[in-house]
Amino acid sequence: MKPLFLTSLFAVHFTAAALAETVPLHTTLVEKGGVIGIEYRSGDTLVGRSTDAAPAGVELKLPGAEWAAVQFQTKTEQAGAIELGPQKIGALTMRWRITQKTPSLVERTLEVTAATPQRFTVTFPLDLALDGEFASFSGPVKARTLFGTERSRPKRETFPVALVRSAGRVFGVVADTPAYWENRCDVLVAPPPGRRIGILTGDGSAPLPIFIKKHVAGQPGGEDSTDHYQYQLDGWQSLAAGETRRYTTWVFGSPARTHYDGQVAMHLAVANAKGWNSSALEAILRNTSLYLLRRNLMRDENDQPRDGRYIFISGLSYGWKQWVSTGIYSALGLDDPEATAEAQRAVFWNRLNYEDNAQYYLIWAVLAKRAGGTLNDGLVRRAHDFIRQHERDGAYIPPPLKNAPHPKGWKTYMDVLHYDDDDAPASNQGFHCGALLAAQELGLPATEADIQRAIAAYQRMFNARRGFMPTSLKQQEILGQDTLYGATLTYAVFGRKVLTDDQVLTHYRTSEKVKSPHGLRVISAADGSLLPGHNGVYCHGGSWFFCDSGNYLLAGVHGLPATEVDARLIERIKLELVSTPGFNEDINTVTGKPHGNTPYADYSVYTWLRREIRKRLNQTGPDPVGAAIDAHLGVVRENGVLRLEPGAAAKTLR
Repeated sequence: MKPLFLTSLFAVHFTAAALAETVPLHTTLVEKGGVIGIEYRSGDTLVGRSTDAAPAGVELKLPGAEWAAVQFQTKTEQAGAIELGPQKIGALTMRWRITQKTPSLVERTLEVTAATPQRFTVTFPLDLALDGEFASFSGPVKARTLFGTERSRPKRETFPVALVRSAGRVFGVVADTPAYWENRCDVLVAPPPGRRIGILTGDGSAPLPIFIKKHVAGQPGGEDSTDHYQYQLDGWQSLAAGETRRYTTWVFGSPARTHYDGQVAMHLAVANAKGWNSSALEAILRNTSLYLLRRNLMRDENDQPRDGRYIFISGLSYGWKQWVSTGIYSALGLDDPEATAEAQRAVFWNRLNYEDNAQYYLIWAVLAKRAGGTLNDGLVRRAHDFIRQHERDGAYIPPPLKNAPHPKGWKTYMDVLHYDDDDAPASNQGFHCGALLAAQELGLPATEADIQRAIAAYQRMFNARRGFMPTSLKQQEILGQDTLYGATLTYAVFGRKVLTDDQVLTHYRTSEKVKSPHGLRVISAADGSLLPGHNGVYCHGGSWFFCDSGNYLLAGVHGLPATEVDARLIERIKLELVSTPGFNEDINTVTGKPHGNTPYADYSVYTWLRREIRKRLNQTGPDPVGAAIDAHLGVVRENGVLRLEPGAAAKTLR
């Protein structure tokens, strides 16, 4: 094969010292028999080969046919990028655009246009010229494995990345969010003799029925208390006549001593490509929202499509459905206008009429209106009417939910906890105060007197004798750590305190005295011990990051010194990052081990909350928490790019 040239378009923007501390990665174009191929090199070391099976790194499969190489024969350069093609195969025209984003990161985008309706799928393989430890995000892989990003697959991953680690370096290929690929995104890891890693836009399989069944009393298999979801998922991309779709992947290199380093390197690569790279913390949390974004393909029990192009799922095990809380938190975390608008449009009534979802929806509606978005006025009014119908002297009394697995459950976000039908859970009340402020801003009939009554009801719940906010108005002896984060969101959105300084700081001090070594228990006895029958996980005494961080952020609003707030946040975030660079649904407060989904979507809101609260408190300059977590992970930021220095990371992580 004849080398054509090296792409080193961005190297001039980086100092020699910075380049010396990176694992460089660039492409070399080669030509064989009139076909253009791509090699990937790190310095003089060949990393990825150009093969006959996929000279430029693209393979195509059409229905009824075998996989075939896409053979690009022309190239152009424009705007700092190389474009191969156009290449026409049947009804499809393909263009392959290669951009050197940083000295260690190459972006590739395949543009596919259909002249007539066409099904197809594509593989983006990296045929490796080196040996090492082959892995998916979760860990090493010993035999050829195809991972899906949908929970029905036998092998699955949230983060669509394939890695090989060799001689203190890691190289990987990672896809953009499955949402942009019609939820069809697979990861190939093939150790020797295959020596191939790659990403697929589908595996060419026949339709597979996917269900989330509505819970019906006495019948097994129900997962959702309000609705039925269904879809037929096949392994193909489908384009209509004249339709164009783009598929972006990235190839990256980084220093890496361990698999954990490789996981961090993936997060940094995506963050550098997307531009959300102020810190590793921002990278991890925004990537979490990105990779839990999905196309809203599920249909209702009458096989009718649902509104909204996108939804945010809470975690891989929950499937393609969106809670309102997950929608607002993930949308704020990702900060993408289209995804935010479409995810909000995907909300429907049966997702609003229980727990605190109607309150979340009204707060989300205010943020959407401020951003110039279009609201579903009828649903906004209905949400407002619903919460007002269930007020008693300012306190929100959540109604029992029909079809709930337990008649006293499904009253709060911590759904399996039980509350009497005349009880007011404290966790809902902070959001209720925010929802009334939202209603007032939206022009709904919520007066300042209504808001004051809700605030007074919230403050009445506080147990002054015990020195904490209890789980509810009636359950005064039970310590709740999900009781303040509604006040945190309310302050971030509206700049208004809804508890007194003394209440928040007293709750903080009491909680710090009785907390477990693994974080605050979401619910516990007054002395911090587990309640009878609880085991320290999930709603039964697990530690939830947004509860803990919400408490600390709110304590700062109410006068806790910023240095102490920062110290508590840093300490708590490090607990999340022990096993993997990701945020866990909850942490077992007995063992310290992650529990539930990792990553968990809702926690991506932390970056937005932290930024907005620092702004309201006139705290300027770099965020000390982000800087501390960078140091903890061994991440540095230079020339606008995050990179990993494993030797600088905490020894406990390696």
